[in-house]
Amino acid sequence: MSTANKSSNRWLALMSATLAFTFTFLSRFTWAPLMSTVMEEFSINATQAGLYMSAFFAGYCITQIPGGIMADKLQPKYILIIATLLGGICTALMALIGGYTMGLVVRIVNGLCSGVIMSSCSKIVTANFAPKERATGMGILLASPPIGILLANQIAPRLMHAVGWRGTFAYVSLFAVLVIVCLFLFVKPIPKAPAPAGKAGLLEGLAVYFKDPQQIILALSGFMFMFVNNGFSTWGNKFAQSFGLTATQGGMIVSAFSIAGIIASCFSGKLASALGMSHKKFMLIALALMGASCAVFGLMNSYVTLILIGIIFGAFSYLPSTHYTTLAAIRAGDQYSATAISIENLIFQSASLVQPIIVGRIIDSTGNYNVVWFFFAGICLCGVAIGLAFRASKKNAK
Repeated sequence: MSTANKSSNRWLALMSATLAFTFTFLSRFTWAPLMSTVMEEFSINATQAGLYMSAFFAGYCITQIPGGIMADKLQPKYILIIATLLGGICTALMALIGGYTMGLVVRIVNGLCSGVIMSSCSKIVTANFAPKERATGMGILLASPPIGILLANQIAPRLMHAVGWRGTFAYVSLFAVLVIVCLFLFVKPIPKAPAPAGKAGLLEGLAVYFKDPQQIILALSGFMFMFVNNGFSTWGNKFAQSFGLTATQGGMIVSAFSIAGIIASCFSGKLASALGMSHKKFMLIALALMGASCAVFGLMNSYVTLILIGIIFGAFSYLPSTHYTTLAAIRAGDQYSATAISIENLIFQSASLVQPIIVGRIIDSTGNYNVVWFFFAGICLCGVAIGLAFRASKKNAK
């Protein structure tokens, strides 16, 4: 195969993996713009509505580590096809739920299906991109969250007005068909490297990860980062509606945040390199600026200023993720990269599990959405403080 064909194939594989990961966020965050309408129909409060997000994350977290082990041992292509198919079915089932409890069950199962996807996508990146190029490939892959959130906030409000919230879930589920076709056509099976002598078994990747205290420090800092990152996506629209803006206007604010995040994530690796910064330094500076912009966002109360600050907030909010993931993969090595990333993502997503419940409680007890953003800013600072304890890797993952 020619060099040009190899180059083309890796970008098509990356595109397919990015679409698969994007669908998990589209399916997950379609709920946010529909939240107010469903709250009225089912007569539920903000805490209960937040549980729909937490239910997804509960399932998502359960399958993170099994997904990483499978990605290191099996073929990521087929894992992604099966998981995407099941995720599409679960998204369609949301159109048929007869009550609040049934919806919780469907969201948990959808999360279980989606939890195996990120590690398989990352394995495709590490298999197709040389070490020096992986931050670029990983940055594009990690643009999936804001792409999915952008699509959810642009598509869902319009579909809701046209076909209702149930029809919205039904139409969103069709995105899975496109993803599956791309995975079949463009992702090639990954040649399996021989296992290291004396390290046979399914759980050696877990041992490698948990014996490295620096991985734990990195993941705890990332927990704080993800708590705030997904917090905006869950509550940004509802915050805008709290002082009279429409769901569509709230969706535009979240979309501005997401567009900035997409651009920032895609160029995060190259930007750090151009500035001559290590992964660690760039990551922590971006996290500190994320906290500052979050606090400023909480002071805004007009449509225009919320969009403007949302753009700044969104850019800073998606700069760190590439570097968290790249650092985890470098420390684990290629043999266990998917397992390491899945464990890190499990810790990250546990923040997404508890965040809607905690923030829902704050809102229900104070009746004030503004205070949430100052709370988020403090969480960012905690992430910076923890990240400062992270030591440079012997493999130049500074």
